[in-house]
Amino acid sequence: MAKKLALIYLCSDAVLIVICAYFGAVHVLNSQVALISSSLIILASFLGYKKRVAKKIATADISAFDDVNENSKIPSQDEVANLENSRIPNEYEAKNSRNSRIPNEKTPKIPLRLYEFGSVFSPLRLLAYVLLILAFFILLKKELFEPLSFLAGIAVMPISALFSALFIKAK
Repeated sequence: MAKKLALIYLCSDAVLIVICAYFGAVHVLNSQVALISSSLIILASFLGYKKRVAKKIATADISAFDDVNENSKIPSQDEVANLENSRIPNEYEAKNSRNSRIPNEKTPKIPLRLYEFGSVFSPLRLLAYVLLILAFFILLKKELFEPLSFLAGIAVMPISALFSALFIKAK
């Protein structure tokens, strides 16, 4: 899957290079500087969130889930068939019927901790943003800045991610 994703990103970049090359070398420079900067931001974000998830897994309290695992059982085929055949009333039926008491399930509140902000303000991610801003100002100072090609370079990653979500099926 990673190879397919990389192929989609490379093909999108190749299309961007061809389009920008039609307008000139300055447009190619702007698009590639923006693409590299946005790629570094995405990589830094991924690494920060990966570190955060690893930290949460390391500090997780597994004993709270022991009761669930002991009491859980594999449903029989009859139970699965009954669940598939059962019908959930829609909102109109639920509001207009006399016995429409559907219990509200409470969602657990997750407290926001200070260390959860670490992935937002990770040094590598901040450095990637600084690099993007510096590249912008350097291009602007050298009078090489072209806004449309710069924005197109930034937009390649989200558009490629959208196409990869549409065309790559998770297994």
